[in-house]
Amino acid sequence: MGEEFGTIPFLNFNIDAFLNIAGDDPLTAMLYLFLHGGWIIFVFVFFWALKYGWLEYIQNKANAKREWILLRISIPKASEQTCRAAENLFANLAGAHSPAGWTETWLKGATQAALSVEIASIDGEVGLYVHSLRGMRDLVEASIYAQYPDAEIEEVEDFAKKVPADYPDEKYDMWGTEMRTIMPDPFPIKTYLEFEDKISGEFKDPLAAVFEIMSRLGKGEQAWFQIVIVPTDQREARGRAEKLVNKLKGIKEAPKKTWIDSLIEIPLGVVKDLVSVAMGGSASPAKSDKKEEFPRMMALSPGEKMVLEAVERKTSKLGFMCKIRIVYVCKKEVFSKGKFVAPFIGAIKQINTYNMQALAPESKRVGLKSDAWWFKEQRNAVRKGKLIRAYRSRSGSKGLKQFFLSVEELATLWHFPILMQVKAPSLRRIESKKSEPPSYIPFS
Repeated sequence: MGEEFGTIPFLNFNIDAFLNIAGDDPLTAMLYLFLHGGWIIFVFVFFWALKYGWLEYIQNKANAKREWILLRISIPKASEQTCRAAENLFANLAGAHSPAGWTETWLKGATQAALSVEIASIDGEVGLYVHSLRGMRDLVEASIYAQYPDAEIEEVEDFAKKVPADYPDEKYDMWGTEMRTIMPDPFPIKTYLEFEDKISGEFKDPLAAVFEIMSRLGKGEQAWFQIVIVPTDQREARGRAEKLVNKLKGIKEAPKKTWIDSLIEIPLGVVKDLVSVAMGGSASPAKSDKKEEFPRMMALSPGEKMVLEAVERKTSKLGFMCKIRIVYVCKKEVFSKGKFVAPFIGAIKQINTYNMQALAPESKRVGLKSDAWWFKEQRNAVRKGKLIRAYRSRSGSKGLKQFFLSVEELATLWHFPILMQVKAPSLRRIESKKSEPPSYIPFS
């Protein structure tokens, strides 16, 4: 038996021989390592690449057959709906979640379709848009009409396809970025509920400044604000939230045992009990969870309790895995980064908090770098093209990692303007409500 196993290369590896060769000839040592079992690593890498290469191929093939539409939504001037309506809208859109089984995923390339809610200013005219599969149009329209019965929805041409995607360009220049979360995503941003004065009851629209800034753009300027939302079962998001809640409460989580741990613990436990009995003792009793006499919850400060309540509130809501992009693109003769970028980012920062969550523009991997030392223009030109193409495809995978936002947070970041407060003259809206004609009007 020993001679048979000795003929197997990776069971007959001579560490001394390898170290001697490595000191004199590294290339020969690598070949020795490969021939004596190292090839197994390459086999695993090959099959891993084959597996996910096939998955990407089949998914790209399936996605190419999908038909996407862009819907523009206008609402009457007299509309006085609040952010609560937008929260209900997003809760309805969560019904788009349709998990694919093994067969659909690996043989048909099925993926969870994302939606994109957007605010865009084209030559200073501000509009609200929803990008979705054509097959989801009924769901999108029903969700909107349920909260905004007098809204007007029309299918329009994609504005993102009307500007170049390769830079540098002779006529156009652009700036863009993605927003990242400063803290883990179970921490919530400031939501619309906190923009209401508790004494007077007056509500200040958190998007009023955003609409105002975007409406000030002129001819040849465009600004796009995109939130890609991917419906999810929230299992992973809830798991992250539960870990954070336990940490805030001071509850220590027991380390998860692997099958190897269980395999080792069982015989060790038996041996320990046998030794204990042989020495006149008894078998060890089952361990009982000891509760802390003074749990950390009793020592939480008011600020810590507020954070805990906010995290638990977010966990109780429906939500989506999200990605946020901002793009400013216009003709070179009117391009003015300072006119839009700083004011817009400042307006978004209204929802940031120091003790919980904050959104910030990213520049290390995706956004444009102003402090790059090497090949700054070339590197930024590549990033510009990637940002435009990612925006066009409404991709949830390209760029930074997605993060979880509840429907309450999404309603804060994207909702129809509360027109009593938003005075932007270029905001697209219907002059009056539409209604059915009276039944008594005679028809010839």
